[in-house]
Order: sequence, then structure tokens, then C-alpha cells
Amino acid sequence: MKVTIREVAEAANVSRGTVDRALNHRPGVNQQVAERIIKIAEELGYKPDMAARTLANKKYTKTIGVLLCSEGNPFFKEVIQGVNNGLEEMGHFGIQSSVKKIKGFDAELQLQKIEELLEERISGLVITPVNSKRVAQKIQELEDKNIPVVTINTDIASVKHLAYVGCDYVTSGCVAGELLGMMSNGAEEHIALVIGSKMVMAQAQRLKGIKKTLKRDYSNIIVDAVLENEDDDRKSYEQLRTLLQKNPDLTTICFAAAGVEGGIKAVRETDYGRKLRIVTYDLTDIVKENLRSGVVSATVCQEPFRQGFMGVEILGRYLLYGTRPEESTVKTHIFIATKYNL
Repeated sequence: MKVTIREVAEAANVSRGTVDRALNHRPGVNQQVAERIIKIAEELGYKPDMAARTLANKKYTKTIGVLLCSEGNPFFKEVIQGVNNGLEEMGHFGIQSSVKKIKGFDAELQLQKIEELLEERISGLVITPVNSKRVAQKIQELEDKNIPVVTINTDIASVKHLAYVGCDYVTSGCVAGELLGMMSNGAEEHIALVIGSKMVMAQAQRLKGIKKTLKRDYSNIIVDAVLENEDDDRKSYEQLRTLLQKNPDLTTICFAAAGVEGGIKAVRETDYGRKLRIVTYDLTDIVKENLRSGVVSATVCQEPFRQGFMGVEILGRYLLYGTRPEESTVKTHIFIATKYNL
């Protein structure tokens, strides 16, 4: 049965007008009282009447902007599904949205897209940020203008924002490092680590975790190369084909980002298929296919759908009710998948 604003007012022992002002983040309500009303409304499961809210708030329409470094990266398929589900849910509350996507990790291009979103008068931003000082400065500018920012999948250094939703990337790197170590069974291994770009904080942290674990616990594993493929299959193919031709001692490749399809194509074309062990991240369609066939030994996963959905949900709740998340960092679960637990 639908909870009414009158029931919220009775539970909070205030007037319906006070409830309306508190839930719509309008002046005239003591902050502590407003927070108590919002909490009671959430506990009761109160949902505002959408038609009434739309009419009442025409002058105060809120828009969520979304900016993802997702073009050409199959990992983001599930992130985008989560974002879209979150935006659909927020749409029931009268919140509009604008989604933009870029390819690669060009800080200037990302800044350009942020400006485009600002021209659309966004009320808040969900973003996978390039880890550059200029992008950090822009995010700080948005926060200073009361345009809250939620980072998803990857965070950014040296700037405070509403929340980050994603895994602990140093830990996820340590998990892959331990996995590689256990697979080696103490034998000498020569590996290549493949990432998209060190300009992505998540990937730089993941690389740090892998290297730290190998250095500390598995001295038998030698890192021969670290490649940056910009999450691009063509670059991944070219880089690995060149490396495999020059380095016949290579025994393992760890794809710590995208570019898996192009990289595996290079492996097949250089007759390394039976010799090389391959470990990846995430459960894209190409990873699932190669797990099933035995080309990929294992993959480390991070709940991409939840990253997209929760990023939008956290921002939407803040725009609707002024509710901040209990924790500014929301960590998604890290787990290992093989062909046996797909």
C-alpha cells in the first residue's frame, strides 16, 4: 500500500508542509529535522507522486550527467546497463539525464565533454575520470558550484567528491598477482602485463598491486614488459605480436584491462597458444568464450553492473533528498572466475 506524505508527517510529528520542504530540499526547515524526516520517509518506503512532483518542480528540473571512457571497451557493457537502469529509476522521480561516451583516456577530450554537459545545465555528474590534474581541478570546480560528482569504476586523486563506486584496485591487483604465483608452482616465469593506460587511476593501482605481490611473494616470476594499449584491440594486437616475436621466453600474459580480443589474436598468430598462460580481468563475452575453450585460465571480476547502477542511485538520492551515502567509498566485490563457475 502506498505511503502518503500525511503518514510521513504523522510519523515525524511535523506538518505536511515541513515534510514537503524537507524532501524537496527547500529552505525553512532545521537541518537536523530535515535529516530526520528524510530518514523516516526512507524507512516507511515513501515515494512521491510522480505527476504531482513533475508539476510542482518544473522550475527545478534536475539532470544527471554521465561521462564514461567506454567507447570500444566491451567491459563497459554491464556498467552502461547499470547506469541505464539507474537513470530509468531516477526518471520516475522526474530526474532527466544526458549520457556521453569517449574512447581512450584523453584528458582534454574529457574536459571538453564536461563543458558540453555543463552547457546542458546538469545538476550532478557520474564519471569515469582520467587521472589528470586538470580533470581533478574541474571536478573540484563542479563541487564548489554545488554540482556533486560521483566517480565510478575508477577514482581520481587529490579531490573530494560525493562518492566513488568501484573495487579496491590495489587489492584486485594483489589477487591477480597471487593467482599468477600459484599457477607458476614455483617455476621461473616470464610475464607481460597489459593495461590500458597509467592515466587511469584504477589501472595504475591494479598494476601496483600485481607488481607488489610478485615482488614480495613470487620472486620466480619476472615481469618482462608492461604494455599500455589504450584499451584498444588493434594496439593490443600490434604490441603483443611485436613482443612475442622478440621474446620467445615469455610464458604468461596478464590482461589487466581491455584489448583481450586483439591480444589473443596475436597469440594465436605467433603459435604461442599451447605455451602461453593467459589471465584476464572481468567477464566480457570474449573472455567467457576463451575461458570455455581453455585459452584463458582465469579472470578477476569486479561487479560492473553494480558500479553503474549505484553511481547513479547515490547521485540521484542526493539530488532528490540531499542524502549523502554512509560511506564515500562503496567497494564492489572482487572474485575469480574460471570455466567451471561461469
